[in-house]
Amino acid sequence: MKDNLKINLKIISSAFISAESKCDALDEKKLVPKMMLRRRLTRGAKIAIYLASEVGYTHERIIFGSAYGEVKATVDIVESIYNKTLLSPTAFQNSVHNTPASYLSILSENQAEVTTVSDLFDTSLSVLKTGAVKALRGDRLLLLNVDAFSFEGVEDINNCRVSKLESGVALLVEVTEEKSNIMIENIKNSEISPSLWQMLEIYNKSKELENPIVEVLI
Repeated sequence: MKDNLKINLKIISSAFISAESKCDALDEKKLVPKMMLRRRLTRGAKIAIYLASEVGYTHERIIFGSAYGEVKATVDIVESIYNKTLLSPTAFQNSVHNTPASYLSILSENQAEVTTVSDLFDTSLSVLKTGAVKALRGDRLLLLNVDAFSFEGVEDINNCRVSKLESGVALLVEVTEEKSNIMIENIKNSEISPSLWQMLEIYNKSKELENPIVEVLI
């Protein structure tokens, strides 16, 4: 068996936010001054835009991950079909996985590449692996992982029994030849979805280091 390819990523900046129901203080009016655009934003998009601003995102390529996608928009569509009411065009538009990254690109007028990853509980790890390979080009990348599934009735299907229904992690990274000082140990966190565990682990470890560098095995 061949050895895994090892790619080291320098963590330039990182951010994390979570809440039991809805994340507050997302600076929506400041970050999204146009009211019509702001009204269309999903919860996931608001979190993604906030996290991007926290790490100093400008026009970098984006690797966006979400295990569950825009669940609230999908629920709204299903309820409309069930109740035989008019479908919301906005809900239909917002029901795809790449919605948060798309709104972020529109807002920042970013024409760079956007890659969306969804791999259930391995989503966070898949974002890291995808980002590591793409970082070999030498530019900085924004790694984003967001899951927001706060909607009426979620307690009936919340098999993970997580207490934080909205969570997001952002890492601004670039490839480096420097020695790594962060190893991914798959540390569990009972409060948030397993789909964010690895990136949250890196965020927590990077806070304790002056020059955090994570080793990603491909």
